[in-house]
Amino acid sequence: MLHLPGYRPRRDPVALEPRLVRGAPDLRLSRRRRGREVSERIANVRAALFDLDGTLVDSLPSVAAAMAQAMRDHGFEADPAAIVPLIGPPMNLLVEQITGTPPEVAGRVNEDFMRLYYGEYIQHTAPLPGAGELLDALAAAGVPLGIVTNKVESGGRQMLAVQGWAERFPVVAGRDTAARPKPFPDGALWVLGQLGVAPEDAAIVGDTEYDMQCGRDAGIRLVIGVVAERSEEDLREAGATHIVHHLAEVRPLLLREVAA
Repeated sequence: MLHLPGYRPRRDPVALEPRLVRGAPDLRLSRRRRGREVSERIANVRAALFDLDGTLVDSLPSVAAAMAQAMRDHGFEADPAAIVPLIGPPMNLLVEQITGTPPEVAGRVNEDFMRLYYGEYIQHTAPLPGAGELLDALAAAGVPLGIVTNKVESGGRQMLAVQGWAERFPVVAGRDTAARPKPFPDGALWVLGQLGVAPEDAAIVGDTEYDMQCGRDAGIRLVIGVVAERSEEDLREAGATHIVHHLAEVRPLLLREVAA
């Protein structure tokens, strides 16, 4: 795992109350505690969509390091720690924002970034705490999963393969899959269409304003913001219906327990 000065770990989890989506399927998972069955888990949603970078995987340090290297190779000064909080939009737009260069120059920097990141840096990416456990619980409850990322679709699938999650996410929307990338809702609506689930029966989980705006404008019922580089206020203003500080807090929003 790459280390970046000033990179902040996630805070300790704070429990939030779950919210039931009407019309959700009666998907149940028995659980045993201290040798006896005490509860069942029922899905509150018919599908759960996730962002990748900064939501399920701790990819921001490696993305920032690869981008900084690409920028330095083109003669720009670049500090990976300063790039981390800016990650969210498509990377070619991020290069334009940071350097103030025209699209053709930013495009060349982005090409080198893609080569560096997908050829080397992506292998250094670790899952965020609680990601594996959350995905295990959702899979066991039968909740269909999808990815909506501003990576290219092939890059998103490569990241899932690195993490061993490729089979968990049969549907992936990258910035090149639908007509428009996040913050537009096109990718989320495309994934839900592939899964056969209406937006009002779904949830989306992300860590940036782009994810929140995407979910809000898609009409998704639960828009869950994970506080990391963006503040709670920023996420709420962009459309979050729920705020969490750790992925462990997402589970009770998507799965509720009832007495067996």
